[in-house]
Amino acid sequence: MTESLSRIISRFIISTDYDNLPPEVIDKMKTSLFHSLVVSILGAETSHGKAAVELAKVEEGKENGATILVDGTKATRSGAAFANSKLMHATNQSDSYRMLIHPGPCIIPAVLAAAELGSSSGKDVLSAMAVAYEVESRLAGDFIPSVQARGFRSSPIFGTLGSAIATGKLLGLDEDQMVTAVALASTFTCGTNEGPRSGGREMMFHEPQATRNGLMAALLAKENVKGSETSLEGDAGFYNAFVGNNKGDLSYVFNGPNTVSLDSIIEGIGERWELMHVVPKLYPTAGYNCPVIELMTDIRAAHDLSIQDVEKITVDMNWLETSYPSPAFPNPSRTAPGVASTHYFAAYTCINGNYPPLRKRIEAGEQSLDGEDAVLDLLKKVDVIGHKDRKAFAPRITIEMTGGNLYQGEYKGEELEWDFATETSRLGSFFGEIDWPIDKLNGLTVITGDLQGEENLSNLIGHCVR
Repeated sequence: MTESLSRIISRFIISTDYDNLPPEVIDKMKTSLFHSLVVSILGAETSHGKAAVELAKVEEGKENGATILVDGTKATRSGAAFANSKLMHATNQSDSYRMLIHPGPCIIPAVLAAAELGSSSGKDVLSAMAVAYEVESRLAGDFIPSVQARGFRSSPIFGTLGSAIATGKLLGLDEDQMVTAVALASTFTCGTNEGPRSGGREMMFHEPQATRNGLMAALLAKENVKGSETSLEGDAGFYNAFVGNNKGDLSYVFNGPNTVSLDSIIEGIGERWELMHVVPKLYPTAGYNCPVIELMTDIRAAHDLSIQDVEKITVDMNWLETSYPSPAFPNPSRTAPGVASTHYFAAYTCINGNYPPLRKRIEAGEQSLDGEDAVLDLLKKVDVIGHKDRKAFAPRITIEMTGGNLYQGEYKGEELEWDFATETSRLGSFFGEIDWPIDKLNGLTVITGDLQGEENLSNLIGHCVR
């Protein structure tokens, strides 16, 4: 590598616009945007969502500022982005890349604020989202498990960079300024895994603060602050701090070798799009549980089995999905059989045939809800086994029945990487159950689908406020 990582990345960001985005990338960004906006409506009913909105209104309310979704109040750029990020993450239904990072709640609120204040077009929004999603995904990639094992939560660590890139793109930063934005974001980033490890809830505000820090990095870069050229790969830079070295040596991996070249981050950039592997989470639970729910739903739809005759359920998964937040310090309340564990979601879906997307978010270690005795009984028959040779989001479920019958299903890891048509179909199926005008939800579907034709975001945002 003859140039720095941030220099090569910045050149890609600056040179990429709507006209050279592949159609499937544009479609994917519409999927993520639509998903995040619908989820923000759900998040506004949560206690954390309400707290973030109230804080932004009281401390950062501003006439002619950016819009806080659902509520409609105007606030500073950072205040609105903070609140909107929380709304998109409050129900645990944000999008997910490689299980442990959630680009949407960091990138999209930053984009909405910058686009609204700068009167950016729909094409501008889609291109800013695309470069931010792509670079964040590439920077994270194989490094995610090692970052987790260092005690950091990967989503905000990489999300700060995503927010900075998206904001910088819409601010029109030049190449040198974008290099500085990356440098500032690299040093502004934050978020530890002690909450996920011990049951603390500070992680609920990781993404909002990462969003805020990222957009501040871009705004400072606009003022021509000078950042380090080698902020990512330098001897005292981002990767050395958060991975433990800048050589590509990995302490943990999803699968495959324990080394990766930093050159792989930029290999094929603009030709092979890593963002295509982002998954919108339909269910209010950890990302690794979503394919288990979907696969069990498929099995139950295909087979009319008797629950009382189930002898054993085996769920085979990637090994890191069974040791959240990291094998270095797993949280037993998440990984052992109990409420909100993988065992629980497999049992619930096996009994009921599906899991309700609008069901209240439940946390590991909580008391079971009334009427769930059958679920709690069945989860005792569920074994969850981690494998180093299985991809993430690629479970295999085997149901053994009394009498010897056996039912099995398996995913390859790509089944939930939905396009816009699938996303709108799945979310549209429960529009009538959401406390929001159905005409606004249907309108939001149409506007997002034709976002490239919008001169600004006023119409889109208007469908997301009361």
